[in-house]
This record gives sequence, C-alpha cells and structure tokens, in this order.
Amino acid sequence: MKKKYQIITVVILSLLVVAFFLSIYITVEEKMPKNAVVVITIEDKLYHSIHFDYICLAKKTAKTTTLAEALAKGYKPDHHCQNLGYFRGNTRFLFHHLLSKLGIKMNSRWDAQGNWLW
Repeated sequence: MKKKYQIITVVILSLLVVAFFLSIYITVEEKMPKNAVVVITIEDKLYHSIHFDYICLAKKTAKTTTLAEALAKGYKPDHHCQNLGYFRGNTRFLFHHLLSKLGIKMNSRWDAQGNWLW
C-alpha cells in the first residue's frame, strides 16, 4: 500500500513540474480593462490612450471616459494609438497570468481603478 502512495505522489509531482515548465512557453497578452480611462474625440468618434500624440486631438473636442462607456457609445480605437501598441497590455507567462487571477499583484499597464501605469 505504501508503494502505491509513493507512485501516486511521484506522478503528481512530475505532472506539476511538467505543467510549470510548459507554462513558461505559453504566453497570455493582458487585455485592456473595461474601466480603463480613455480620451474620446467627439468629431470622429474615436477613443485614444491618455498618452496620445497631439496630432490625434488637434482641433477636436476631447473628453475622458472609461473604455466601457466609449464602446457602449460606439467609439472605435484610434488607428495611430493602436499601431503604437497603446491598447495592448503586457505579455505574461501563463503561470504569471494564473497567479494574477488568484489576486497576486503582477506587472500591468493598468491599475485596478483603470489608471494607466506607464
């Protein structure tokens, strides 16, 4: 009976080690949270990062809002900000992503209140 438990223990530990090393090779890209603060331009119905280039907002009416509100009103992402990667989050290993889901703080582009952490 003792040998059976030893075999089960070795198999479980081996699977955990293999799963850990596999999770290093699998990456997950962080998604922009719905409460992230964005800048919207009313004239062209686009939303921009708060770190926008001046050219994006020149001679336009701009307001700040959350991403969820901007999407609900039909705003689309600005192509310039999108090309610069402003709306993409950090790329993490799978085990970092799983730890963040458990509540452990990991590097992020946004904080819990939706503010940008640049």
